[in-house]
Amino acid sequence: MGNQTVETKDNEIIFIRTFNAPRELVFETYSTCEHLMNWWGPRTWPLAYCKIDFRPGGTWHYCMKGPNDGDESWGLAKYKEIIEPEKIVYSDAFSDKDGNVNANMPAFDTVILFEEAGSNTKITVTSKVGSREEVEKLVDMGMIEGFTETWDRLEELLAKLADKR
Repeated sequence: MGNQTVETKDNEIIFIRTFNAPRELVFETYSTCEHLMNWWGPRTWPLAYCKIDFRPGGTWHYCMKGPNDGDESWGLAKYKEIIEPEKIVYSDAFSDKDGNVNANMPAFDTVILFEEAGSNTKITVTSKVGSREEVEKLVDMGMIEGFTETWDRLEELLAKLADKR
């Protein structure tokens, strides 16, 4: 995408993209399972399970299912800070279906900033992991391509939601 940049530095992966939608709407798409089920995950790994308690101290337990039988990727996010419609801060880890964290996989500390850019919204996602090696592991797993496709799906959802408003 021409309006997206991705940077890796030290123990961080930084995604920046501008969406053609108002900030309040873009923020809202991150706050409910109703929205997340329609865009989170790459096309071949869509969200199949979502339970969210969107508040500081709350959690988001989710599962993306892949194209083959048994392909699942569970995650557990814990919200640390939410400033509507400006900022979401959370920790995110690979987990199992019961919410037990997988200590063998990198865990993230993520900050999402939502900035007004005229009638558009610029999102900056900074995900910090423990080391440069963990960043490389995530890049090798296809995280950049997967996240880009996830945001492509968000862009499509935002266009549909804007048409309804």
